Amino acid sequence: MRILYIGSVSPTACASYYADAAEDLGHTVLRLDPRLFETRSVLDSAWVRLTKSPRQKKLFAAKETVLKQCKENQIDLVLNLAENFLSVDFLEAVKRLPKSPKIIYHSHDNNFSSGILKPHDFFKSLALYDCVFTTKSQNLQRYKMLGQPLSFFIPSAFEPKVHRPITQAESKLGSTSFEISFVGTYDRSRDKFLKALDWNELYVWGDRWTRFSGYRKHQNHIVPNAVYFPDFADILSHSKITLGLLREEAQDRHTQRTFEIPACGALQIAPRNDEILSFFEENEEIVCFETIDELKEKVSFYLKNESERTRIANNGYQRVLKSGHTYKDRVKTMLEKLALT
Repeated sequence: MRILYIGSVSPTACASYYADAAEDLGHTVLRLDPRLFETRSVLDSAWVRLTKSPRQKKLFAAKETVLKQCKENQIDLVLNLAENFLSVDFLEAVKRLPKSPKIIYHSHDNNFSSGILKPHDFFKSLALYDCVFTTKSQNLQRYKMLGQPLSFFIPSAFEPKVHRPITQAESKLGSTSFEISFVGTYDRSRDKFLKALDWNELYVWGDRWTRFSGYRKHQNHIVPNAVYFPDFADILSHSKITLGLLREEAQDRHTQRTFEIPACGALQIAPRNDEILSFFEENEEIVCFETIDELKEKVSFYLKNESERTRIANNGYQRVLKSGHTYKDRVKTMLEKLALT
């Protein structure tokens, strides 16, 4: 197929892995990043800050570009990766084209969260897609109730070229290793878990950690910036334990980290829930906890037991490789679902 991918083209954005995967499956992919929130003037910046939405001229330009690409390149499928501001009239214009492509939407965000920006007609627009996919299983029924019966839950994924064990010879860390690592954006719901652990053993990387109440006290163990490949995989590959904490604010039941951590060969300790345990076997491929006391107990035990730590980490690594959790697997599933519509 000829696919028009609409989404971020940043190499640090997981959305671009879907476009890469479609190419790996043999499809021709044209990439379009509308950069709807990119501003070039003080007026534009003020508008975005006040309205939390793009300027109309940006939306109009994106619409015209997509329509032109579809016409000139005989696009078979428009793959919208979490570009929420493609409106009802935009989608209707695509469907009116003489050779109308299929259109699918996929997002790894919780679009029902107040923190996710979307236009007033976003939920109405869902009904116009040929298929809708979400990594948030709790949203599946909501999408269907909003008039999109062809909504499907599709888990997050990992990219094997990026998320992999980093050998000592490749590592930038030299002989440095970490007892406990956590890589992720700061959210208040994570405070209770991290405050319970020994910060002599814990190291954290991620955006917004200067907002953490313990930042000044523990700043020698906090890097308040996002880390991406290959640094991400390097850190995990040299950690005895990596925390797979979820975002309560987004009602997460699993995240990309659920698959990325074992793919890097690390031992994952994550909150216990049915969804995570549908991917991995507890105490064989992943370690889980329910309470803060259980988290502390599990961390203490596995720091002292290298053989068990290594066994479970290796089993988790083998499981994630064998069970079809790559972006290529996800795109293949998406296209199979689309073919049935």
